[in-house]
Amino acid sequence: MIKRCIISLLFILALNAYAAEDSVEKGTAKMEFGAGLFYADIPHYLGSDESEQYLLPVPYFRYQSDKMAIDRNNFTGFLWQQENLHLDLSANVGLAVDSEDNKAREGMDDLDWVFELGPSLNYYLIGEPNAKQHLYLSLFARKAIATDFSGIDDIGWRYGPSVYYRVPIIEKADSQFSLAFRGNINFASDKYLDYYYGVSDLHSNETRQAYSSRSGFSGADVSIGVHFDTPKYWLGGFVKYHHLANSQQDASPLVKQDYNVSVGFGVAWKFYRRNF
Repeated sequence: MIKRCIISLLFILALNAYAAEDSVEKGTAKMEFGAGLFYADIPHYLGSDESEQYLLPVPYFRYQSDKMAIDRNNFTGFLWQQENLHLDLSANVGLAVDSEDNKAREGMDDLDWVFELGPSLNYYLIGEPNAKQHLYLSLFARKAIATDFSGIDDIGWRYGPSVYYRVPIIEKADSQFSLAFRGNINFASDKYLDYYYGVSDLHSNETRQAYSSRSGFSGADVSIGVHFDTPKYWLGGFVKYHHLANSQQDASPLVKQDYNVSVGFGVAWKFYRRNF
């Protein structure tokens, strides 16, 4: 039950990561509540040849102000600004995986929920955070912890450069259809990569040799999101391609393929909207 609740929240955040954002004036905020149905097909972990499909009814929530957004890149707190340079605080969540459900990890420890939090320094080439159209280059760094909610483990860092572009395609009255593009070049510490891809001597066998990773390049990803927003309902979806060839973890026996594709889409009906 807890897993389904967290996954539901992740769907909201993942799909809203590509959502259009209405302009928000200084000192104002926008909040929306609703309910919807979301579908996603997500790999167990990057490099896995197995994935899991989810179809869940979930609540819908968006919040946006000049200080915080919970509808763009999961969670973002706007900390500091100097002309086109912005310092944000962002977060991300990785799904837990039961090793008994994954052939490559059979007999190994489960992968716990992974929570990431850290700063992101963004330079805006077009627009600003709450503009309807914007383009920025970014450098991000996030501290990662893993937890099964009975304890916490420090699993290192993930960091790298990123580019994000969002543009409205059709605008009519209070309705808007938008596209968003994102690209990341990812790096990670050896501790982070070993959490997902390391194989100890205890867990090695004839088909799964012992493996330990070094820090460095951990893959790249590109994604496109679509979003249609009206005062009464919301439609959105995304496709994300992950590329792992030539990454530090590519030699791990747990990496069964050097690419993954994640997809998700949903629909939500809004029953409460407020600007304040």
